[in-house]
Amino acid sequence: MGVCRYCHQKAGWFTDTHDACVQKANAGIESVKKWMTDAVIEGKHYSDVSATIDRLTADAAISPDQVHSALKEGWSQGAEQRSKAQPVSDEERLAINGIYLAAGLTDEEMVCKTSGTHTLLYSNLTWHVLHDRIMPYEISSEPPPGFLPNEAVPGVIGMLNPTSFNLQAGEVRVWGLANVLLKQAVTTTAYVGGYSGASVRVASGLWYRFGGLRGHREQSTSVRDLDCGELLITTRAIYYSGRATGGNGLNFRLPFNQIIQFKPYSDAVGICKNGAREQILAPRHVVWSDGVISGPTDIGYYLFNLLQALAAKDSVASR
Repeated sequence: MGVCRYCHQKAGWFTDTHDACVQKANAGIESVKKWMTDAVIEGKHYSDVSATIDRLTADAAISPDQVHSALKEGWSQGAEQRSKAQPVSDEERLAINGIYLAAGLTDEEMVCKTSGTHTLLYSNLTWHVLHDRIMPYEISSEPPPGFLPNEAVPGVIGMLNPTSFNLQAGEVRVWGLANVLLKQAVTTTAYVGGYSGASVRVASGLWYRFGGLRGHREQSTSVRDLDCGELLITTRAIYYSGRATGGNGLNFRLPFNQIIQFKPYSDAVGICKNGAREQILAPRHVVWSDGVISGPTDIGYYLFNLLQALAAKDSVASR
């Protein structure tokens, strides 16, 4: 006779749970997530919700591992929503990170390994641009804002060397990413239709058709990969260095004053230059050794806002 791991009562043969206990535990886990998410969104301290979370955990007999995962996911969801609501200041970012630290989560398991920490970083970068407090992005012994010392930062430390780009006088490095796909929309044209006239057999297997073909032109658009390489964003331009095989990678500097429009996509940002086809920059997510896939779920949204802010600042400075 099995014993339910939630209520510790007899559960029956070949089972260690009651259906009702499982449902109660799942409801408790969702409640823990919600309280953690709300705490981040509403700017509370963890101490404001810890008593409620402890009560939910005890009432539903949720295991420590389940509570840990729920707190982690709830915090990340709250951080994403908070980051999208408005650019996050340095003080706000520290306070938001303080919530997961107070909950018993660690920097090592959160930074760069949750979507929430990524979104906070990009939101904070945009805040720095809007408030003229840009911290020059460099590879050094010190990590960039939001990262840990000696952390294998996705797309940054150990993968991209921003000093490999030759900047113009007065430019400041803002942010860089490695493994960024460069894509472009390609339009193809085809003529489709059919024959509508009469046919007369003139020999075995040979027919003569009277009249003409009637058809129409159809166009279709697809997106193809052009290259994969390194992206550097500065206060005045976008730099790209491709790594296509054969040494024929695409390399360019695109000043903001030559860009007429940015287009946001969920996983990329489109760049439209006057008289040229839209080019799409799509950063790849990073898979860590433990299988964790890191990167913002809506990185295109954050890059769009960051580039928009930089372009606007550059336009004002150029007047």
